[in-house]
Amino acid sequence: MLVYLWGVILSIKIEPYKDIARVYDQVRPNYPAQLIQDIIIATDIGATSSLLEIGAGTGKATIQLAEKGFKIHAIEIGKDMGEILKGKCHAYPNVSVEIGAFEDWNPINNDKYNMIFCAQAFHWLDVNVKYKKCYNLLKDEGYLVLFWYNSSGDKTEEAKVLNQKINDIIQDYMNRQTTEKKEVRAAHSGVFKKEDRKAEIEDSGLFEIINIFQYRTEVKNSAEEYLKSQKSIPAFASILDKLDSEMIQEMEEKIVNEINNNGGYVGTLFDYSLYIAKKVNKNTD
Repeated sequence: MLVYLWGVILSIKIEPYKDIARVYDQVRPNYPAQLIQDIIIATDIGATSSLLEIGAGTGKATIQLAEKGFKIHAIEIGKDMGEILKGKCHAYPNVSVEIGAFEDWNPINNDKYNMIFCAQAFHWLDVNVKYKKCYNLLKDEGYLVLFWYNSSGDKTEEAKVLNQKINDIIQDYMNRQTTEKKEVRAAHSGVFKKEDRKAEIEDSGLFEIINIFQYRTEVKNSAEEYLKSQKSIPAFASILDKLDSEMIQEMEEKIVNEINNNGGYVGTLFDYSLYIAKKVNKNTD
């Protein structure tokens, strides 16, 4: 997508995970085994159930459910992520993959699904399309299952100090950005905060939330692992896009030294939220 001002091209919107999909796959956490089990129990899906996944990414959630033997059709808009996903799914004949936007996609045979699920991606979709489309794609009594994770605000004082020092380093280099990029990573404008998700689902008028589950895990990353994890985040990748290679190396060295001088790792608590919503009986025409 091109953005114009007075006939001059200011920027070209590109996929948010362009060139960072491999890093994303390496460092992003898997979902808690209990979360996957709670989905299966709450929705009562079984061997004959048909599942649709929206925004499958590199298959973090896809594979965890595919390993249980479920039939899944996965849609992923990003080409880089989609290719990684396809490679992983060769081992699972019950999983099919399409690369494209969910908003533009339609099932070939007007298929209906027992469950539609979306992990860490529903906020990227058009709110004027996603709920009604999911409703129409679900069988009667079908389920919409949405889950996300966020880094927790609960930190020790030591962790808060270290995180602030790292943020100060990053901010310093953000202020020195010099490279004018015609390509800009697309950003989402959807609901992402935990407290807003429930309201958005309910406000659709198409789904009834029957369960909300919460989980917490801890990850300890070395300095190098921490940098990798940051590079998997489009907002951080956007900062690097605007720095030259020397500045990137300099910034990374400062971050690594700061971490190594403060215990050698960055501890992060991840809070996972799982929303199980059931299709309500009503006419949407």
